Amino acid sequence: MDIKKLLKNNLINIGLLALIIGFRLAAGLLFDDHDLSSDPAKYGTILLAINMLTVLFGLAWGGFTIYSNWVVVKEEKLERKRNLLELRARVQKAGRKKDFRTERMHLINMLDSIESRKKYFDEMDKYSRLRELFELTENQMIRNVTNACEYMETFDYISGKDTGYVTQVCTDSQHLLDRFNKLVELSVTFDDEARDYDTREIDDMIEALERMKKTGKGALGS
Repeated sequence: MDIKKLLKNNLINIGLLALIIGFRLAAGLLFDDHDLSSDPAKYGTILLAINMLTVLFGLAWGGFTIYSNWVVVKEEKLERKRNLLELRARVQKAGRKKDFRTERMHLINMLDSIESRKKYFDEMDKYSRLRELFELTENQMIRNVTNACEYMETFDYISGKDTGYVTQVCTDSQHLLDRFNKLVELSVTFDDEARDYDTREIDDMIEALERMKKTGKGALGS
């Protein structure tokens, strides 16, 4: 969640509320200057209309405030979801569609496999090592799929010879996913020996993924 955006959004909302309050006060002062006793029906109708407008503006402001804050809070998740949908579509459309069919399906299945557990890990404590492992694994999987797409998009389908890069990406990604799944399985068991083992393995895997952030074509965020 972007705190700066949230603060900016609510400053705007406070400004809008101030305008509504200012409108009501100004209208009240304006009609207080009139002798309402001279034509109570006329001015009574005007004041009723002003009060109704104020209520409508207030309801609209309340709805807008709730919606705008919801959008800011959910923006990161919504944007990530859009990016993943776009990445899946990119895998399907990259390069010449009739080539790399098996690899395309494999990449999409692995991406979906990781994302299917996202809700579970998002509910963990943000400082959990297992949650950190999930986030690093997820990012690396996205980077691997992106690299495969770039290869398929730039491949010479007329005279080029496949180097096996996409197949290797699939193999490496599957190994990453298998190891991640094994650690998750161990982490939910109640065997103390297994728990000690998976803690060490999680730390080792996190260190390896952290190194991958900084080196090679598969670097996270590159």
